Amino acid sequence: MYKIIAICGKSGAGKDSLMMATFARLEGKYLNPIISHTTRPKREKEIADRSYHFVSEDEFLTLIDENKMLETTSFNNWYYGTSIDSLSNDKINIGVFNPDGIMSLLEDDRIELEIYYITAKGKTRLIRQLNREEDPDVDEIIRRYDADEIQFQKMNNIKCNIMINETFGDYTAIVDSICEKVRQYAEMDQDK
Repeated sequence: MYKIIAICGKSGAGKDSLMMATFARLEGKYLNPIISHTTRPKREKEIADRSYHFVSEDEFLTLIDENKMLETTSFNNWYYGTSIDSLSNDKINIGVFNPDGIMSLLEDDRIELEIYYITAKGKTRLIRQLNREEDPDVDEIIRRYDADEIQFQKMNNIKCNIMINETFGDYTAIVDSICEKVRQYAEMDQDK
């Protein structure tokens, strides 16, 4: 059974930063990073095969046709998804997912899933998005902001850990909580 810690939240909630902080805190012990595939263009500061596997639409569709994808979704005419090859049986898998991805994972009986839904006020998220890049695409930020309002309504019916990420104290508490869950999973594996 694959153990997955899924981090989700609206754009600017701090998902990627929290995942990286968890890795830094645990020095990568017990953890396997889930690197998703996407057909969208690379953003400033993103690193290919570290932030995402950036692929063409044809490459993505081939992965689906060959049953190599665990979950996929389409958003704003771009594909996103997780390949089965990105998971580890020996470690706790951790990654960032959108609500459709979460719902797919919940339906897969090969997965033990712990969900962290990261929230922040709209103003906080908007400021983070504007500060993320040197020359941000404001129209794209607004589009993502509006799309998130609709897409994340799906999270209202999903059992998850809802974590507020407004302050440094909140941020630290979330990392502590995720690290504790990783330790619990690791202890369960050792007891087998």
